[in-house]
Amino acid sequence: MSRLWIGLFLLAALSNVSPAWSMGPELLPRGFHTPIGSGGLDQKRFSEAVLILSNSARRQDGLPPLKDDDRLVRAAATHAANMAKLGELSHVLPVRGNSDLSQRLRKQSVRYGTAAENIMLEKVYRLVGRPISASSRGCSFVYGDTGKPVPVHSYASLAVAAVKRWLASPKHRASLLSKRFTRMGSGAGIDPHGPACGDLYIVQTFTD
Repeated sequence: MSRLWIGLFLLAALSNVSPAWSMGPELLPRGFHTPIGSGGLDQKRFSEAVLILSNSARRQDGLPPLKDDDRLVRAAATHAANMAKLGELSHVLPVRGNSDLSQRLRKQSVRYGTAAENIMLEKVYRLVGRPISASSRGCSFVYGDTGKPVPVHSYASLAVAAVKRWLASPKHRASLLSKRFTRMGSGAGIDPHGPACGDLYIVQTFTD
């Protein structure tokens, strides 16, 4: 019987990330530093960014790298899009044929013995972890400490935010650094109507 490892993480402080897993956007090539598009995301590019950072953490922990799997990317992207559409952060959704992780993997014809899924919620703008000016209006956010405009996430910054938070959560870290898993795919979905000018629902799927 397949075993599903499930993790859930919202907006925990990034300061809990172990220095051994320190990482930043500089680990990613220049092509990943373009802003995400409001009309949709390049799921393959985002998944590749998450894979690079996840494998960096695994390498620092003495673990073999994960391999990219297009079917897992599609499974993750589908779940992310459905969460964004429903405005619900959950591993189980009322979506026929894609309700839970086992259905999503079956839909993509993925054969596996063990699987896991990490999810999280982020803002479209890079608002989390920094003070924001009280005078900000509409989507013109300003950092309170520097006065500089708050940018939309790039593929690099979004991947860094996701992997750092997952590493800061014991359950999510256990999946990301598991010896059982060999394949990974990630996806993100945009809800433009989320508070503070939009929410990003992010999914990371693993199988053996």
